[in-house]
Amino acid sequence: MRQNFLSILFALDTILLVLLAIGYQFTEPGTAERAISLASFGIILATLAGLGIAIRRGTEFYEP
Repeated sequence: MRQNFLSILFALDTILLVLLAIGYQFTEPGTAERAISLASFGIILATLAGLGIAIRRGTEFYEP
């Protein structure tokens, strides 16, 4: 169950990254939208890497 949950989060994060990449090409340089897109890209990439590492290691999470 835990591995499946992490895989679902990884897939959702990947979908967000693809949607961000599609929308990024329509923002103009130097605008607030471009800055927010770049910040979002960094956050999504960091969570994607963290989830990938957690899945690879088989991290156990506490579930009551």
